[in-house]
Amino acid sequence: MRTRRKPTKRRIRLPGALIAAALSSLPATPSLAQTGDSDSVTNRLIELLVKRGVLQRDDANALLAEAKAEKKKPAKLAAKPASPEKPAAEAAVPSGTVRVTYVPQFVRDQIAQQVRDDLLQQASQPGAAPAVPPPGWLDRFHLFGDLRIRGELDQFAKSNGTLFPDFATINNGSAFDVTGTGGEPPLLDTTQNRARERLRARAGVDVDIDDGIMAEIRIATGNDGSPVTSNQTFGQNGPFTKYAIWLDRGFVKAAPNDWLTAYAGRMPNPFWTTDLIYYDDLGFDGFAASVTPHFDKRWSGFVTAGAFPVFNTALNFGSTDGNAGFASRNAWLLAVQAGGKWQATEDISTRLAAGYFDYSNISGKLSSPCTIVYSSDTCNTDASRTLFPGNGNTLLPIRDILQAPNNTQPQYFGLATPFHILDIHSQLNLDMFRPVGVSFDTEFAINLGFNRGRVDALGSNNFAANASQPDAGNKAGMIRVNVGAPVIAERWDWNMSLAYKYIESDSVLASLNDPDFHLGGTNAKGFILAANLGIARNTWLTAKWFSSTQVSGQPYAVDVIQADLNVKF
Repeated sequence: MRTRRKPTKRRIRLPGALIAAALSSLPATPSLAQTGDSDSVTNRLIELLVKRGVLQRDDANALLAEAKAEKKKPAKLAAKPASPEKPAAEAAVPSGTVRVTYVPQFVRDQIAQQVRDDLLQQASQPGAAPAVPPPGWLDRFHLFGDLRIRGELDQFAKSNGTLFPDFATINNGSAFDVTGTGGEPPLLDTTQNRARERLRARAGVDVDIDDGIMAEIRIATGNDGSPVTSNQTFGQNGPFTKYAIWLDRGFVKAAPNDWLTAYAGRMPNPFWTTDLIYYDDLGFDGFAASVTPHFDKRWSGFVTAGAFPVFNTALNFGSTDGNAGFASRNAWLLAVQAGGKWQATEDISTRLAAGYFDYSNISGKLSSPCTIVYSSDTCNTDASRTLFPGNGNTLLPIRDILQAPNNTQPQYFGLATPFHILDIHSQLNLDMFRPVGVSFDTEFAINLGFNRGRVDALGSNNFAANASQPDAGNKAGMIRVNVGAPVIAERWDWNMSLAYKYIESDSVLASLNDPDFHLGGTNAKGFILAANLGIARNTWLTAKWFSSTQVSGQPYAVDVIQADLNVKF
């Protein structure tokens, strides 16, 4: 006799964790079929699946409709009760009845744990995906950051000179009377050793705007608005005071193809240079574009050009005592760099670039004859003073004062020479010692705008007759050898470097190069020894020793020793 096949019903497979959660939420009571609560349990379970994103609302409505339809079907007649002398047979279960038998609590807990273990095992398999994927827009945001904790010791030679004026304090405050009537100028510390504990914290986000377009915003700590450091010194502003946060990056990057990239905003250095002329963390404000053609497997090139405002005159500059204000005197950096890379063999490659960095209106300018009555009075070229002069560049007084109270001469100071810098940078990479890499960097810079006659006639870096004036110069150079991993990413990755620098007084801008060598600036020469060691993934230790002295002028030697703990994410 042919067996009649029952009609197949479509089954919906539900996540085990949700079923287990529903079971564990049921009260430990007798059958729901006996209490009449089966419909409410079914409804709650379906609503729970909708809230968890497992079922769509349309599917849930279909299930509820099906359940109602099943309930409306006529129930089968129960079997005829047995005679009292025999045990009664189990009554037939009416169609549409949902029966949940009593399940002890410890059994339900075991079922829930087993389902969770099964789901975890499935999720660990290759290609496994979460049941509810995150919103698509989250994929366009990429968070990143880094943290550096530093201990630093600055050791000065006992024979150092002491007459180094602090021009940054002068130019950012009240003008200094060069006649000495008002007292001595603020001076830099060149004799007292210092120990500092410092922090640099940075966090940012990259956002994919569209195909080939992205934006980045990064914030960072910092004691002030200095362009070359975001270090925050512990305890500098009092016990446990909060730290300031500065906008460190904010730019849009467009890369419509694999050979053209353009930037607008506050961006990282778009040029291939070392900290001989531009510090590694320096941000560039403005616009830049780079073209990187590949000629064949061995030869590639690049050309980068940019325009960057470096000073913008205040809108109300000079508008005092009925004066409507002075003309704007903005300063720009216009730069271009071209170079190429040659892959000589699988293990040997070399890179060479030449750049020209032209600063317009960067030097100080002598004012028209002016009268100073009050400290708030201005002369028409006061905006040409340098607000971040660094140490070492030759400066000149920029006010031509006709008259001032008590025959004083309250002065501000600007750069004594223009800066039009030609830079040559080369690198040789040797990879035949893998996993250890070896590379050699050289860089040479010369300020073609240097005018020795102007500097000798107008420049002055001190106000004391018994302090020797540096011999102005316009050349700078560096050579460095690097051994080890190019990037510290994993535990026990390591590298070391040894460098020598020689920087004459007016070769590069003292406010934009390495702030650690010679404590920043120019008119310096000496060695740098550095080592890095990875102690965990994206976690490493750094030790550096900077030993430098002056090129000319007053004696000024300093050893800077740093120990860092670095992490990035």
